[in-house]
This record gives sequence, structure tokens and C-alpha cells, in this order.
Amino acid sequence: DAQRVIGILEMARDVSGWSKRGNLPKGTGMGVAFYFSHRGYFAEVVQATVSKAGEVKVDKVWAVGDVGSEIINPNHAEQQVQGAVLDAMGQAYGQEVTFTAGKADQQNFSPATTASGSATNFPLLRIKQAPPVVEVHWKKTTFSPTGIGEPAMPPLIPALMGAIFQATGKRVRQLPLSKVDLKWS
Repeated sequence: DAQRVIGILEMARDVSGWSKRGNLPKGTGMGVAFYFSHRGYFAEVVQATVSKAGEVKVDKVWAVGDVGSEIINPNHAEQQVQGAVLDAMGQAYGQEVTFTAGKADQQNFSPATTASGSATNFPLLRIKQAPPVVEVHWKKTTFSPTGIGEPAMPPLIPALMGAIFQATGKRVRQLPLSKVDLKWS
């Protein structure tokens, strides 16, 4: 439903202060993306800063969801969206599954390398990597209640990539970001 997409994008524009993106300092940008699944619509705006050394820090995320006329459990719904955003950030930053001779190289959820330096683990997002705020907003419509968990996750990564492009002028063409040179001057 194009009108529902327009509705969440307009609300995301308004709550994030999208018009201010041109006034952000060099190295800071904003990106936006939307997604639809399980009859739920989500738009997310990411503000991120990329240091000259290429380190990415998500400053804030605004998520807007249209999941119908009622939010069945508002507290849990907000936490579900925040968790989806953080999980997607973890995927963008460093999560990758690789295979050698048909066997997964990653064996656990530890830091990206072992003491010996081999990359055999699956790094989860760390608290210091999380943004201080993931702001969740609901656009209530006349439609029946729908899914929340799945549609809140996918828009984060393209919105983050848009913010990185605005901040650095560099397009990210692969993930995870841990393998991308984002240094700029």
C-alpha cells in the first residue's frame, strides 16, 4: 500500500528532523530506508558519524512503524523494534559466516579473533557500539494489527549505508563494515 509507505516516510522525516541533514558537520550523515513484510511497514532514519580514521558510530536511530490500529503490547513492541535495530547493526558491523571445506568457520559469539589471531568467531554488537537512542514511533492506521519483529530489522542497514555515504561520499558495496575502508579526509 503506497499510502502507508508514504505515511511512515513522512513521519520518519518529521520525527528525525530530516531537513537538518544538510547542516550536519562533515563526517556526519543521515540515511533513510523502509521495508514491508508480514503486513507491517517500517521506515528508519539513521544518523551516523564516520571518523577520518573510518570508524563508524551510529549517533541515533528513529524507527517508525505502521502495524495497524492497535499496538497490542506497547512496551514489548518498542523493545522488539529496538532489538531488531541493534541486531541489524551487529550484522552491518561485523557479523559474517564463512565456510572452509563445507564447514562453518565461526564457532561462537566471542570477539572477532581468537588469542591466536584466527577469525573463528561470530562477533555480536557490543554496548559501546550501540547508539544512545533508538527512538520508536507508531503511526496508527485503520488496518488490523500486524507483525512487528521481522519488518523492523531490514531498513537499518540501507539507512546506515545512506548515512555513511552522506558523511564520507563513499558507497559501501559489501558487508560487514569491518572489511570496508571508510577513511576520509
